Amino acid sequence: MKKFVLMMTVLFGATMLTGAQSLKEATEKAQEANAALMAGNHADALEGFKAALKMASACGDEGAELTLTCQTAITQIMYSNAKQAFDDGDFDNAIAKAQEAKAVAAEYGNDEFVGRNESVITNAYTKKASTLMNAKDFDGAAAVYKQLLELNPDNGAASLNLVRAFVAGGKVDDAKAAFELAKANGKEAEAAKLLGTALLKQAAAKLQAKDYAGAVAAANESNGYNENAKAYLIAGQASQKSGKNDDAIENFSKYLELAPNDKNAGAIAFTVGALYQQAGNKKAAAEYYQKAVDDPKLGAEAQKALAALK
Repeated sequence: MKKFVLMMTVLFGATMLTGAQSLKEATEKAQEANAALMAGNHADALEGFKAALKMASACGDEGAELTLTCQTAITQIMYSNAKQAFDDGDFDNAIAKAQEAKAVAAEYGNDEFVGRNESVITNAYTKKASTLMNAKDFDGAAAVYKQLLELNPDNGAASLNLVRAFVAGGKVDDAKAAFELAKANGKEAEAAKLLGTALLKQAAAKLQAKDYAGAVAAANESNGYNENAKAYLIAGQASQKSGKNDDAIENFSKYLELAPNDKNAGAIAFTVGALYQQAGNKKAAAEYYQKAVDDPKLGAEAQKALAALK
């Protein structure tokens, strides 16, 4: 544990010994505490300064300077203990010690150490949550991010990470609710990408399960957060399989706009051409068959389809 030396010259001046006997005793107690501190014994130093503070406070104005010195020492020791717990990776203990130290610093009117302890608390919660995320304890991580946001609702990183924890844990509905706070904290784009990806996976799973209406709904919702070609492809496939050809054409067309060079683009263009042909729209059918003529698998079929339209 790091040692620190307090500026305690005031304790040792001869003038301090000219006061009342109680002040002399308080000074001696503070000297003992300082010696313990210099030896690295924070526990005895803290108790010694607390005892000296009580004695000095009882001396009224004569003990005011010693009172302030003891308060400073107590504040610094308590902060040091909290910081050491954090450095040791004992985040729960660091939080508890920093909360106590913060309350004492506030009582003594030491704004600097109020702020320092707040930093320890925030950093300890953040590290704890990160550790839980790495361990794939996503529910535990989410709970800690919530605690961080209770301390500071404007914490953009925590609000984004709360969305991330919910998404990783498969709790998409909770992630949607958390998205609003992330958005308010300036993390809309990052949070929207996370949600869009989660809903895209959901749409793919529903398509695989032949829940076509659910697949379309999830794909559309995914695009609402983060527009992407894959979501339009899934929506088009689900619409086609459920006999909603107009919707399939619309979604496939949007897919081709966003991903004209995708490996599936030729096959989808051919499909759209066929759907338009079924609907009697030869002009549109020809346009999409033309997009498929260079496809290595369907190019020949596209050429035949174009010839048949003439």
